[in-house]
Amino acid sequence: MQKVNSKNINTKKYWDEHIAKPDFGLRQKKYLELAGKGNKIVELGCGLSPFLSKARNNFKECYGLDFSKKTLKSACAEFPGVNYYIGNAIKSPFPDKYFDVSVAGELIEHLKNPEKLITEMVRITKKRIILSTAQMEYSDPEHLWEFSEDDFPFWKTQRVKSRRFPGRSYLFVTIDL
Repeated sequence: MQKVNSKNINTKKYWDEHIAKPDFGLRQKKYLELAGKGNKIVELGCGLSPFLSKARNNFKECYGLDFSKKTLKSACAEFPGVNYYIGNAIKSPFPDKYFDVSVAGELIEHLKNPEKLITEMVRITKKRIILSTAQMEYSDPEHLWEFSEDDFPFWKTQRVKSRRFPGRSYLFVTIDL
């Protein structure tokens, strides 16, 4: 894990002002493939991701957690049937081992203490954890960290090149508990 930015711009205010449009692309399709089927799934730092609306076909209950009220208001309108919560991904309101699968896509590289995200995901998950993080040939001011396969020695990793964004690939990381 390599520190790439020392200034952290990832505040609630910043993300309220930078809501991305929903896009069901490569990352969300990969999450569906990796998640499988089960009873409960959560996406931490869900933003306005359409992933959970698609995961409803494979899971009885879908939950999203994000710290941006404005984003979650949009997500509730855009994707009904998903249980959304406002909160902190590294200190979530969920009980121990509540979810079969937990997903954190494009979140870990934004956190001051990324190891706390993994600790929280282990706490709330029974079966499988899925992380993804962008690998880029340029600096992104939102990213505090850059991760490689070596940072996850006991996890299954897969790097996938983006067709949409030249110079970007995604590292998908999974572990079965």
